[in-house]
Amino acid sequence: MQKTLDKKRITHSAANQLNTTVFRLGGHTLRETDVLPALAQAKASGCLIVPSQLGDPVAHGLYPYEQFLKYLAEEMSNPKNLCYSNSCGYPPLLELLASGNVEFGKKGYSLPPERVIIEAGISGAARGLFTVLINKSNGDEVIIPKWSYTLYLAEAELSEAHIRSVELDKRGIIDLSSLKDGIGKNTKAIFITTIGNPLGTAISEKEFSSVIDIVNAKEREFNHPIYLVADTIYEGYRNGAALDPIALSVNKRLGPTIELYSLSKLIAAPGLRLGWMRIHHNGSDFKDEVHAFSQACSIMLQPGLGAVSTAAQIALYRLYNELENPEKRSAFDKFRAARRTEVRRRVHGIYDGLKEIPGLVFPECYYEDGVPGYSALNSFYILAGLSESLLGRQTLSHARIMAEHQIVSQTPAVVVTVPGDHFVADEYRGKGQEFFRIVALFDDTRDAAIASIRSFVESLKPSQVRQ
Repeated sequence: MQKTLDKKRITHSAANQLNTTVFRLGGHTLRETDVLPALAQAKASGCLIVPSQLGDPVAHGLYPYEQFLKYLAEEMSNPKNLCYSNSCGYPPLLELLASGNVEFGKKGYSLPPERVIIEAGISGAARGLFTVLINKSNGDEVIIPKWSYTLYLAEAELSEAHIRSVELDKRGIIDLSSLKDGIGKNTKAIFITTIGNPLGTAISEKEFSSVIDIVNAKEREFNHPIYLVADTIYEGYRNGAALDPIALSVNKRLGPTIELYSLSKLIAAPGLRLGWMRIHHNGSDFKDEVHAFSQACSIMLQPGLGAVSTAAQIALYRLYNELENPEKRSAFDKFRAARRTEVRRRVHGIYDGLKEIPGLVFPECYYEDGVPGYSALNSFYILAGLSESLLGRQTLSHARIMAEHQIVSQTPAVVVTVPGDHFVADEYRGKGQEFFRIVALFDDTRDAAIASIRSFVESLKPSQVRQ
């Protein structure tokens, strides 16, 4: 919190008149890192900038599904659809989302429509979830993997939940033994990104089922529900069939499973901020608690009259509803396959260039039999670092040092990345191998970016010390 106050020039006396937990979010953002001064300098100098901070496909020319845009334009131009909808979402869309996993094909299950909540992207859904779920006076705890998306660390801080970090195994998947040991009597929720951000590693159906078994056993032991929350936003880019956490929970989960999803990645409409939370519960145990939770989520939205454009929700309903038509389903599946292939081409191409730079290192899960491989690359991201023999940890992040070097040295481009420490809880920051995260979607500037990163690495000398 102190770093945020200093950065924003906020005095303690002024901060103490507000909700001070808000200022603890300052260290959990991708929008404000120590790389920003270098970005400003690069803009002022007229350098070619390769933006690699946010996982925004549109920013890199991967535009939304055309049929969705057509429907969106029609609905936005219809004055009747520029009105309030149900606070929890457009009712026909809620019913459709309750009928199964529409985007990836129905899985033979259904939910009560009141257990679907439309929100402003996964970010909005997560904020609502934490707001409703966490009662700090009860000492509520949440489990978040060692490497995770910043959103979950931030919302845990804001809700004042205690964070328990659990380890990952050498493949970058949540370590089941660490998870089992980490769940305690105060554990309220477990957050798993099924394809982890920033690592890109994908949990298998078998491993997710093992997570369910562990959580079920702990719910029986402590006699209260533990909310298993699965962020599935990158399932469309998995190297294989998409994992459906709710389908795996049917007839197996004791307590509730919550799926979070949005239009940001595959359909590629991040600016619409249209996402949802789907709550599954078999109903045999903890019935009253889960009912109270789902109703509280609804109650919380009602005063605000809904967070997402009605027209955008109707456009999505029209798109998803027509996927029952074989011809429409085929067209959508072709788009999905082509988009996945294109993303994989870009990510693999950038990775191929980076792994040829002596002195760059990658997380353990990126290696196959000691050689860098593709199996962990299931999303938009590549995590890379500098060999500690070249550059140890400094006051500034390696991402910032690299950008500044590229400006001064006039390399072909300035590659703006995110310091890896933003993706781990406070207890891990400043420790071990330092990484930076690259959003590996840029194409036309790929060669210039790789050449610039190579130039920076080659400028370093073994055992060099910088302050």
